[in-house]
Amino acid sequence: MGESADLREPILERAPRSGRGCLARTSGLLRGISRSFSSVKNTFTSLFVTIRTLIVKEPAKTIHSFKMGLALSLAFLLVMLKQPYSVIGSHAIWAVMTVVVVFEFGVGATLSKGLNRGAGTLGAGILAVILGQFARICGHVAYPIVVGLCVFVVGGVVTFTRLLPSWKTYEFGFRTFLITFSLIMVAEYRQGDPVDTAINRFIIILIGAGIGLSVNIFVLPLWAGDELHDSIVKNFESVADSLEVCVDEYLKGTVLERVPSKIFMGLAADDPVYKGYRTALVSASKEESLASFAVWEPPHGRFMKYWWKYPWQQYYPWPQYQKVGAVLRHCTYSVVALHGCLRSAIQAPLPVRLLFETELRDVSLQSANVLRELGKQVKNMQKGDPMEILNGVKHSVERLQQSLYLNSYLLVKQEGFEDGMPENLSLKVLPELKKYEKRDNQNGFFRSGSVHKMGIAYSHDEASEESRKYFRKLNSWPYRPIDDFDFAKDSLLEQRVRVLESASALSLGTFATLLMEVALRLDYVVEAVDELSDMAKFKCSNEKSVHGKNLNGTEDMVLTAQENC
Repeated sequence: MGESADLREPILERAPRSGRGCLARTSGLLRGISRSFSSVKNTFTSLFVTIRTLIVKEPAKTIHSFKMGLALSLAFLLVMLKQPYSVIGSHAIWAVMTVVVVFEFGVGATLSKGLNRGAGTLGAGILAVILGQFARICGHVAYPIVVGLCVFVVGGVVTFTRLLPSWKTYEFGFRTFLITFSLIMVAEYRQGDPVDTAINRFIIILIGAGIGLSVNIFVLPLWAGDELHDSIVKNFESVADSLEVCVDEYLKGTVLERVPSKIFMGLAADDPVYKGYRTALVSASKEESLASFAVWEPPHGRFMKYWWKYPWQQYYPWPQYQKVGAVLRHCTYSVVALHGCLRSAIQAPLPVRLLFETELRDVSLQSANVLRELGKQVKNMQKGDPMEILNGVKHSVERLQQSLYLNSYLLVKQEGFEDGMPENLSLKVLPELKKYEKRDNQNGFFRSGSVHKMGIAYSHDEASEESRKYFRKLNSWPYRPIDDFDFAKDSLLEQRVRVLESASALSLGTFATLLMEVALRLDYVVEAVDELSDMAKFKCSNEKSVHGKNLNGTEDMVLTAQENC
């Protein structure tokens, strides 16, 4: 009995351990299944949120997908219904392929591809039948040689023509031409019935193109002209916002990190200034394609009245929209340079920036107002006065130029001069000190005996003591006092510090100059919009003059609407 008890004891001890292990494995398995279900649930939730966001933000893509499915379903009826299939046969697949190939996002692109495909098929069919008959006339021996020679010549000539820049619009038609020509020549050589093949293919392609065009035009149409029009308006708003944010951040003294790699590569980045002008910079190819597709579109929407009033015109001036976008990008490049100054390693001290805050902010505000007003004119298809719209910008630029001229000496670091001035002395009065200037036109400073140190040449052999105690004249700056050439007496470290301080202050001049360049380039933008309004026959605005106050409190006219254009 004792031995049996001893034998049972390990079994009794092992049983609970085995039960605990099985329970642990079951619990781990359940946790793994739970995690898997949770992961699948999160994946589907994320996918659902992404799809919902895409549908809400970009409904045009959803509409295009729906229309594509509808067009394919209609094309498949040729295969599924007995009566059409008994007539068309296996050639019905060409209708489905045509729908897939020609069905594009916009009506213009679909019309362009459909007409190119139809013209290419018809031309290739006629040429293949003619060349096939000519090869048969040449005799049984020369027949394969003539066919091969014709294929070689036609393929080379068509490909070379397709590569010409002036024929770029018809590239898809040339590709279709080569495909159809090759198929019919094969049918001519092996089956001996090229006419039937050409006719069947052409009819089926017409059916497929007709299905695609009908669905694209009559079911929630997406017009390339509308998209181009809205894109130009959006670019005006984006560049205006970018300009205002850039100047505002500069005057706040915002310190930014080095330029991210995404900006170098032209990708989207979390930078409010970059987000604004990037839209305008990357839209060149989009505007080119939209303008080329819009030419194919029939009169529609807001552009319908143009053809009713001017039926003798060939087409709406879509290429002029492309020109407006190009000129706007030319102006945007200066905004990009301003953004570079904002991220530069050499920055002017904030107190120096604030000395010109009123003028800088006024120029940016007036320039942004002009951009928004031009975008509004294009959006509403109204014509403004190009002479009056720039008045506010011109006045603000003149004030900034005058302020830079009067206070330019502040952009050059100099110790003795600033220390000797009262703190409450108005900056507008400081240039009056030029009346104490002592010139010595007969004795030049830089004639001989120059001493070179740190790359700076100076001489005081022929400089009078009286002149060196007061001011000397620079080539491109107002008169400023000299410090008795103390720069050469400083240590190497002190010289480098003074040079760095001077360069930092001078960076403000670079920023102000680029801002004025943005304002001056608006002339080209206004001219391009005015040409568009004349060519597209925009209506004349009958509203009263709109005025805007600048930061100095004076009124500048932003836009004067014309009663009679």
